Amino acid sequence: MNISEFSAWLNGLLEPQAFKDYCNNGLSVEASDKVTRVVTGVSFRDRLIDAAIEDGADCIFVHHPNGFWVNENRVLVGKFGERMRRLMQHGISLYGYHLPLDGQPEFGNNALIAKALGLKVVEGFMVEGEKPVGWIGEFDSPVTREEFVAIANRAFEHGVQNALMYGSDSIRRVGICSGSGASGIEEAVKLGCDAFITGDIKESVPILCEEMGFNLVSAGHHRTEVFGVRALAEKIQKELGIPAKFVDIDNPV
Repeated sequence: MNISEFSAWLNGLLEPQAFKDYCNNGLSVEASDKVTRVVTGVSFRDRLIDAAIEDGADCIFVHHPNGFWVNENRVLVGKFGERMRRLMQHGISLYGYHLPLDGQPEFGNNALIAKALGLKVVEGFMVEGEKPVGWIGEFDSPVTREEFVAIANRAFEHGVQNALMYGSDSIRRVGICSGSGASGIEEAVKLGCDAFITGDIKESVPILCEEMGFNLVSAGHHRTEVFGVRALAEKIQKELGIPAKFVDIDNPV
């Protein structure tokens, strides 16, 4: 497929123009004029480039296009320059979609976490630009705190890292925002959530949950964001007929 056609297909699905983000969303490095084989991963890193080269891929899709964040050095020297040089030498283009992949309602990280938890999505929250990044889901029937933690442990391959269960013992309505999504806790409380699921947390979060009397489970930044890139690889292969595979290079935080 021509790279411009592939870009248009991705932008149509992910609608980057509708999100207010702090990093580049879309094509970050154009090293070829075509896309014939794709590797997806959570974060742009040396080992993902290695995997793409080994697989014969000419395109990498990531959630975190490291080196393209606001205020991060973009001068092509050092490690950043080395990575760009390897991409160009091997004809591997790079795409990155951050908040648009978190908020995508069909195969985005938060929608798929809701599905893995057995929740029915009822509304979005944490709007960034024109669209929500997080989703609120509901169980058909309330579960206890212990049942909720057990469900979360099954939903994430590596289980739960932190279970801060200071709130109601009857959990039905759950706010979900992967990665560093704990900034949405207070909005989730105002929207009537009984619990919150996110990736990583800051030191202040346990104190906030305790003092607000709220339930929160965290499962790791990377580990809550494997869902979207894995699903997108399947979608690329199914809908476009382009060989694509997800490569999970685990990051425990």
